[in-house]
Amino acid sequence: MNLQKLLASVLVCLATSVFSVEPPTPVPDDLVVIGGVTVDAVQRTVSVTGWVNQVYGVIELLACGPGGKTHESVFVLDVNPVDLQTGLLLLGIKPGVPPTGLGEGAPSGPGLTLWVDWTADEKPHSRRAEEFVFNEESGSRLEQTPWIFTGSVFEEGQFKALAEESLVATYWDPWAIVNIPLPCGSDDTILIVDTNTVPPLSTPIVMRFVAPPAGKEIQ
Repeated sequence: MNLQKLLASVLVCLATSVFSVEPPTPVPDDLVVIGGVTVDAVQRTVSVTGWVNQVYGVIELLACGPGGKTHESVFVLDVNPVDLQTGLLLLGIKPGVPPTGLGEGAPSGPGLTLWVDWTADEKPHSRRAEEFVFNEESGSRLEQTPWIFTGSVFEEGQFKALAEESLVATYWDPWAIVNIPLPCGSDDTILIVDTNTVPPLSTPIVMRFVAPPAGKEIQ
């Protein structure tokens, strides 16, 4: 399906919910811009701008929104959670099963590869998201893993990702849009910022949510 037609289908579905989605910005055929989200149908990528928010200490989130839990999130993304979830849906992937509660019930569903891009000394840099997280229990950097698109939940007619702006959780969170699948997600005390890899505080970044080719989903 053409990306513009798919967008129309998604917007029709979302129109029946309690929130609104920003209208798409006209761009080349293979791209759709919704608010702060850029969707690339060819590369199967959703890109969002943000900045480095935390450079040391315990975390529960890889990324949150500006109004989220900024005291425990490596990055802040300048995005409406609704637009982020819409962008991921436009890649043709369906949300999986979210955690049953905070730190409870391992999530399952389609996997995404997360990348963080930034510029330092006029040179481009790019690292997988796991490289910014250190596991104090294992004494090592977080192992490479897909991140699970669980999608945020609706409760009492409310899209819960809007309430706390939890976007990418390292501590299992049913309200977050993306969750880590590893067992360490059940413990909110063992994951910290990897001070050896994180860029300086407030460094502008782009986070890329990359889906596998259609038909080759990571579970």
